[in-house]
Amino acid sequence: MGKSDIEVVMNPKQRQEYINTLLALDGLSHIKEDILAAYCPISLTQTPDELKPILNKRQEILMKKVLGPAGITAYDPSSAPYSPDKDLITSPQRIYLIDSGKIVGARFFVGHNILGSTGQGNEAEKAKTYNRIAVTFMDKNIRISRMQPHRTIYLQYDNFEKEHEKFIPVFEMLKQFEPGMGFNGNIPVLIGFDKQGKVCDLEEEVYNDFPGLQYHYNGKIPIVKLRVENPGIFYENS
Repeated sequence: MGKSDIEVVMNPKQRQEYINTLLALDGLSHIKEDILAAYCPISLTQTPDELKPILNKRQEILMKKVLGPAGITAYDPSSAPYSPDKDLITSPQRIYLIDSGKIVGARFFVGHNILGSTGQGNEAEKAKTYNRIAVTFMDKNIRISRMQPHRTIYLQYDNFEKEHEKFIPVFEMLKQFEPGMGFNGNIPVLIGFDKQGKVCDLEEEVYNDFPGLQYHYNGKIPIVKLRVENPGIFYENS
């Protein structure tokens, strides 16, 4: 697929009108998009305790050693007062509204996809709907669900701690584009518009400039197998 295959269905001007309508419908008209901010989803509710240190370390590297040097301020929902590790009282409606506001208030949506409970389900759909620049990191040693949203840039690593510096220039490049929506052939894609008038498929543009970071699905690598510690919960009321 090349530039001739790209069809723009929403440019930056149309995007703002579209987002204003969505904000009004979601009760979030007071939220303003920060073009130098990122919402960084992380698996929380069903994450086994033994895996939390691993995910937290990758989150910290992402926020402080990738996004920070690229000039992007990151928000970590695991450190928020309403994290399930800190608060189980606030209503789902309130949590959804708060997190939605955090997502739509940031231009970027950036996180890892490792576990079945990724911290990216509802959040990723919200980010896609609101036309955020969504970037998802994939561990090449871990297979995950093939239900992977369109209009998202998928990047692959072997060892995030050792390779994280490779991703800094990716975000420095992405900062130069205004997002939009369109198609590359018949595939829905995230469109980028730069100040020189260039129009591109942003994921394709990243892969052209950083081919070593391109994500390739491999159905032969293992998934993370988790074990239920309280199976009796299924039978308590039966």
